[in-house]
Amino acid sequence: MGMKGWMGVAIMMSLWAASLAVAADWSIVPSITQRVEYNSNLNTTPTGKLSDFISTTNPSAAFIYTTAASKLQGSIGISQLLYVKNPEYNHTDQNYQINGQYSPTPRLNLSLNTSFISDSTAQQEYLTSGLIITRTPRLSFTVGPGMSYALTERSSAVLNYNFNKVVYQPVQNTQDQTFQNYSTQAVSMAYQYLLSERTTLSNTVSGTESTYSGSTNSDYKSLLYSLGVQHNYSPKWAFNLSGGVNYSWYSTSSQIASFGQFPNFVSVPTQKQTGTNFSPYVSLGATRRWTNLSVTGSLLRNQQASAYGYIAQVNSASLNATYRFTERLTGSLGGGYSLSTQLSNRSQNETNGLNFSSNLSYQITEKLTATSGYTFTNQSYGGNNLSSSSSSHVHDVCLMLTYAYPIHYQK
Repeated sequence: MGMKGWMGVAIMMSLWAASLAVAADWSIVPSITQRVEYNSNLNTTPTGKLSDFISTTNPSAAFIYTTAASKLQGSIGISQLLYVKNPEYNHTDQNYQINGQYSPTPRLNLSLNTSFISDSTAQQEYLTSGLIITRTPRLSFTVGPGMSYALTERSSAVLNYNFNKVVYQPVQNTQDQTFQNYSTQAVSMAYQYLLSERTTLSNTVSGTESTYSGSTNSDYKSLLYSLGVQHNYSPKWAFNLSGGVNYSWYSTSSQIASFGQFPNFVSVPTQKQTGTNFSPYVSLGATRRWTNLSVTGSLLRNQQASAYGYIAQVNSASLNATYRFTERLTGSLGGGYSLSTQLSNRSQNETNGLNFSSNLSYQITEKLTATSGYTFTNQSYGGNNLSSSSSSHVHDVCLMLTYAYPIHYQK
């Protein structure tokens, strides 16, 4: 269920939205971005580093379509990546997302979120599991229906389902990767209560199953219970906090990864293993805005499926600031730290990541924007023997030009 499946869902959602339209308001923002960059270590490897100049052409469009009872929004983007010294990494990345909402009654709201992503830069894998892989083509298909019902004026019940399938493909003219394809299903039920105009409380129970179709033949299940609060001190100052516990159990005949050949791990077969695990869940986010400055911070501890055939325990923290110097000139600074460890097997793979980024954006005209940026990334890897860990770092410098042409229509 890949691109064709996603296109089928997208067409049905579009026809559904059109059939509901009486009075509608829609806008579309087509754009094109040309990016040139220098990357000092394409695969974030401790040895055998590959540096390159990369040209990326990215036409895209974001849209939103609303009626009194429905909303349809999404984005479509294609990126053509061309590598000067390593053309075997050339790839056409694709990113399609469509999300829909419909309220058949004042109390009931139905939703459907879908996405199809074809990515080759390892960015999507890092955002998902906090782990670094080589620049391997990665296909990800996601569909998530949901519903919420207002029980009273202050309380509501929410039910969501999410399915995600990830497939890894080898880089052209290179050996097959040992990354493991997987699919994840998750069901969550939540009760939300509006304590005051500024404070919302939540109580959530969710279950997740991740199944690997590769040589590991693994199956991971987890049950999460959490409590949360969201509070708005003012229109410019808000935070949210949730915490709970994950109870996991697994069955796997996985092959323990050896660190000697990173990033293409060599696997040594082991006998089938089963076990259970308790781990805390924490999610914290806060945003503060001033006249020209905004600051956002986050903390997260959770479990995520990864490319290496196991569930990763992800711990991450980030802090980002944006400052508007003038109406046209904007700058930003950001940084983050992540620690990902293998959750279950006897192998103790561990990845520590530290990143820092800065960029400066200038609006040349109403539709044309120039941006320069710099990113530094440092990763430390450890295998079964964590004392023999290795580290690698990446410098990435880029320049971008973006032209966007907003279109709005109302009937």
